[in-house]
Amino acid sequence: MKRYTELTLHCPNEEATEIATAFLGDYPFETFDTEASDDEWILHGYILSNEWPEIRDEALALVEEYATAIEEREIEDRNWNAEWEASSLVCVDVEGLMVIRPAHCPPPADSNIIDIVVAPQMSFGSGQHHTTRLMCRLIHTHTEGGRMLDVGCGTGVLSIAALKCGAEHATAVDIDPWSVESTRNAAQLNNLESHIEPVLGTVEAIEGESYRLIAANIMRNILIQDMSRYNAALLPGGKLLLSGFLEEDHAAVRAAAEEQGLCEIEVLNSGGWVASAYIKK
Repeated sequence: MKRYTELTLHCPNEEATEIATAFLGDYPFETFDTEASDDEWILHGYILSNEWPEIRDEALALVEEYATAIEEREIEDRNWNAEWEASSLVCVDVEGLMVIRPAHCPPPADSNIIDIVVAPQMSFGSGQHHTTRLMCRLIHTHTEGGRMLDVGCGTGVLSIAALKCGAEHATAVDIDPWSVESTRNAAQLNNLESHIEPVLGTVEAIEGESYRLIAANIMRNILIQDMSRYNAALLPGGKLLLSGFLEEDHAAVRAAAEEQGLCEIEVLNSGGWVASAYIKK
């Protein structure tokens, strides 16, 4: 039987909890859950015990500004995805423009609201995080047809949003097999199988392809590192939508985009997180 390490962190507030979860999400944790009260937030993360020692010091150093580790203990295997879906997934409203929901939630009564069904499988993108909602708002504004690329696709929610806003085809790329499977399942739930191509890998997997719209909701360092690849894949007049970074990191992301000749045309903020849109002249 698999053995897991449960890491328990104390966070001072909701924002710190979200930041710590986002940072730890780049390591092989299989799930997270939180306990909230009036004066404290407790974050639990679960990772295979044989994978924890190798990344422990690096992961704890990354989140030490936002959280304090209070316990590490070994536990037996569980059906993480079933527990997470049962306790965490809800219907999320995006400014009255879209609804992001698991299949067990009913569709919106208003047919003018874009209905997006996701099948998370532990992937980022259930709609509850600020950055997902911010990106959906940008997609609603900036989708103009053509092909789109979804980098770090998670559940495929941004691909589906773009298709329902007028994109013709979406390539959804992620390094996580769970995410590729979630995107494939979501494509079926939204009757978009022929319009979404899930790809296991990094943005390098689409080298030589061109897109009218590119969306990337991932860590700041990866956004900056891959900015030249986004620019190379973007058609003239195309839009690049970025999120996954905090307000204090916005200037660095914008500078990297401007170095590629991309012009910032819109910025959205929520809960300390930023999403920004760029156009290729």
